[in-house]
Amino acid sequence: MSMEPQGKTSDTRRMSLRGAALEAVLNVTSGTTRAALFAVLLAAVIFGCAGAEFLQLREINMRVREFVSSGASTVLVEYAGRIDGAACESLASVDGVQAAGALRAASARPVAEVLPMTPLPALEATPGAVELLASGDSMETHALGVAEMDGIWLSTQAAEVVGAQVGDTVPLSDGSRMHIAGIYASPEDGRTGNTSYAVVMPVHSTSVGKGFDVCMVKAWPVPRSLESLALMSVRELSGNRDDQPHVRQLNATLGSKLESERMYASRGTVHMPWMACALAMALGFAAIWSRRLEFASALHCGVPKLALMAQSLLETMSWEIMALAICSPLFTVAWLGWEGADGMQVIMLMGRSAIGALAGAICGALIAVLCVRERNLFRYFKGRG
Repeated sequence: MSMEPQGKTSDTRRMSLRGAALEAVLNVTSGTTRAALFAVLLAAVIFGCAGAEFLQLREINMRVREFVSSGASTVLVEYAGRIDGAACESLASVDGVQAAGALRAASARPVAEVLPMTPLPALEATPGAVELLASGDSMETHALGVAEMDGIWLSTQAAEVVGAQVGDTVPLSDGSRMHIAGIYASPEDGRTGNTSYAVVMPVHSTSVGKGFDVCMVKAWPVPRSLESLALMSVRELSGNRDDQPHVRQLNATLGSKLESERMYASRGTVHMPWMACALAMALGFAAIWSRRLEFASALHCGVPKLALMAQSLLETMSWEIMALAICSPLFTVAWLGWEGADGMQVIMLMGRSAIGALAGAICGALIAVLCVRERNLFRYFKGRG
């Protein structure tokens, strides 16, 4: 049996596929594909779905940042003179803990020359506590340098009263001077404690002297056992039932906890990629089905359906690329404008809507090609216009 007919068929099929690619290029450049129109429509789908995802995620992020920066995720263990500074500092190694440190009342209260009759409340703080106070009004906690630990820290209220700025040397009534290494925010947003108006003197966690009074632990996400872990900073418990450590939030005005995981899982845009896919599938189907007479005529002329599918795929991809270019500023703005270190995760979540739309448009176009029938050529002709 001769194999020549099969070879000719294979060559014809390859020629048809090459012809389909050329036809796709011609259709795009001539405007037959209406690439610009469908690119704008697809961009609207991607922009709407990905933009809605971004807005929803930003709202959750803002609530998280407000919760953490207000001190709601900071736990305090108060037990005068019985907090182990080193044990408190070691809590910073626990997953989720951003900073941990201990505080105690200083034995001496400095008196500034500008306020000779008013001693300033003074606290001694371990390095972790200074870092925690320095980032008390922000989501993130940054390690402090040597220069920032060489001197004393003032709360914003104390700095205003003394009239000092970072780097100043404030003269004291006894003739000595204190160098201002930093100023930490002390907003009046419901925080409790003695740090809102104070002079904070950095000390080592194992410094000689009595134990510390407070262990402060800032965390996010908050470990389930944070309060129990914080109690490990207590040196020893008193035998008196009325004299026991007290565990509380630094700021309880926003509630005891923020269920961010539940907020994320139940957000209104969780199914947005499927919506983008469905809408784009309708666009892809419409783009090809509106030209069903053209495709049925090609089938009648002997063009394989596989070649038509390849042609429709290339044409669809052409306006998909245009749509992505139109939407690129959205992703750029989202990347640059995101507050926090998880911007890439946000882009990936937004990208799911874009991927869903791209896949949907291709699937819709291919389904439309499969739905075109050569035998319906005359009916397509009658229904044109």
